[in-house]
Amino acid sequence: MRLNSLIRALIIALLVSAALARPASAQVDIIRGQIVGPDGKPLEDAKVTATSLSGNVNRSARTDRNGRYTITFPGGEGDYFVEVAAIGYAARRFEVKRTADQEILVADARLQRAAGQLDTVRVVGQRDRPERNDATPDISGSERPVDNSAVPADQQGDIAAMAASLPGVTLVPGQDGDPSGFSVLGLSPDQNQTTLNGLNFGGSNLPRDAAVNTSLVTTPYDVSRGGFSGAQFQIRGRPGSNYITRTMSLNLDAPQLQWTDRAARSLGQQYSNVSVGGLLAGPIKQDASFYNFAYQLGRRSNDLRSLLNTDAIGLQTSGIAPDSVTRLLSILQQLGVPTVTGKLPSSRLGEQGSVYGSFDFAPQSSSSGQAVNLSYNGSWNQQTPASSLTNELPAHSGDRTNWNAGLQGRHTDYFGVGILSETSLGLNRSRNYSDPYLSLPSGTVLITSTFPDGSTSIKPISFGGSSNMNTSQTNTGTELTNQLSWFSATNKHRIKFTTELRRDAFTLSQQTNTLGSFTFNSLADLEAQRPSSFSRQLTPRIRSGSQFIGGMSLGDSYKRSDDLQLQYGIRLDGNRFSATPTLNPARYKTRAAQQMSHLVPSIDADMAPSPPIPDQH
Repeated sequence: MRLNSLIRALIIALLVSAALARPASAQVDIIRGQIVGPDGKPLEDAKVTATSLSGNVNRSARTDRNGRYTITFPGGEGDYFVEVAAIGYAARRFEVKRTADQEILVADARLQRAAGQLDTVRVVGQRDRPERNDATPDISGSERPVDNSAVPADQQGDIAAMAASLPGVTLVPGQDGDPSGFSVLGLSPDQNQTTLNGLNFGGSNLPRDAAVNTSLVTTPYDVSRGGFSGAQFQIRGRPGSNYITRTMSLNLDAPQLQWTDRAARSLGQQYSNVSVGGLLAGPIKQDASFYNFAYQLGRRSNDLRSLLNTDAIGLQTSGIAPDSVTRLLSILQQLGVPTVTGKLPSSRLGEQGSVYGSFDFAPQSSSSGQAVNLSYNGSWNQQTPASSLTNELPAHSGDRTNWNAGLQGRHTDYFGVGILSETSLGLNRSRNYSDPYLSLPSGTVLITSTFPDGSTSIKPISFGGSSNMNTSQTNTGTELTNQLSWFSATNKHRIKFTTELRRDAFTLSQQTNTLGSFTFNSLADLEAQRPSSFSRQLTPRIRSGSQFIGGMSLGDSYKRSDDLQLQYGIRLDGNRFSATPTLNPARYKTRAAQQMSHLVPSIDADMAPSPPIPDQH
């Protein structure tokens, strides 16, 4: 009952905050300040214009009767030129920049009265001291920016490879076409979280030319960030720009440029790789609307080496003698078991593609701070065949395909009472499936090989149809978040109230080993059709389920001075599964009978009559 009340409370809080917002950006720069005259009195109706350094986007505001103003930059970059102009006063221009994780960028200014002729003025300013968390987005110091150029060219855009470029992060390579992961603090990759613009991201890579900023955090102090125990890989789209950008990149790898030994060449380790990507970005309307589109397409291929065409050096490197392979093929031919299939290509191919794009709409007037962002992403990857065929025949393999797609909408709104609302709604879906080449039972035989140097090796070789390739998994996630922020008039407090509601659903189909698997201890047993074991899954295993995940947090960032900032808050999380396992009456009765069988003997022993006292006569 308590969990149901929590879910209902989260839904109500989300609806209320979304209603206040009039339907946010993942990150908003707030520039605030006070404009005063030479006598220190506030100047009303002074025009303040902030210009982003990299995008040349302008946003303006007017000061109120207290000389205060607020300018919001959704998806801000943290570096701006501020210009102040008022009638009867000399204009002033200066730079304001985020040096650490300031919640508010304060830009106060004092204007001097205009004169017919200005004297030469020598301006001397004190250089700002670098802060302890310089270039660190989070006050905890555990968030570190990730540079896409820190990984090899063929891995740029791969999230796991980018994260593993940081010290303390271990890459967990994917097998047979599965995406790679990374480990932090010894935890498995499923304990990490990847977010795109603050919402969960179901993909494993982005185009290498995408206009995004990436970072990795392990222990943030901000209570609005939760849902992981390992690390959070954060991807944020860059804000719109008035500059027109057209870029294109091309990566080429050729076997002639790769050096390796003879054994690796025999196993087909040299490969060819072609990858093309690009970025198209610019304004739809100056200072008001922008577009951004990035893409990448790639194809990697290498000679397909299997037990059928690998030479003696390659087979010996794999631990198999050539005469053992010859005998295995002869036995399979006698038994009528196919070793190749028409679906198998001449090369092992890996094909992939990804896109990322966004549209930003923001009015030139920043008095309300309203802005809308729509972003989309997708990726696709196929491996043919999925395995390397070093210990199986070609017909035993199959193809593996992964794809994901996502769509997000964000809205921000700033109210004149110092309240900023940020609302995000996202949907993502991913699928991973594999298809075997043949629908036949699977077989595995242990081959003992003796080499000319006297060494021996025992290797399992698989043939027939694949027993574990006919699987598929689909994941679907829907998420709604809202964050209400209140800024104090002194710019020392930012109180944030965050609500999150997410639904995760999955469908898993495991039609593995439905035709059975045979195991043979030797080639002689295979020839005699004498298996040592047989296993089979009688019915496919198809599972589906979903869960609701809710979170609520309240925190404050208090900047006591330029050298002291405090961050504190409280967070509450909960989840509820949409369905529970069905009760098995037979299992329940069996357990009840077992429990009674333990109780009955003890009761009988306690109630049994005492033995008679022997007659002493």
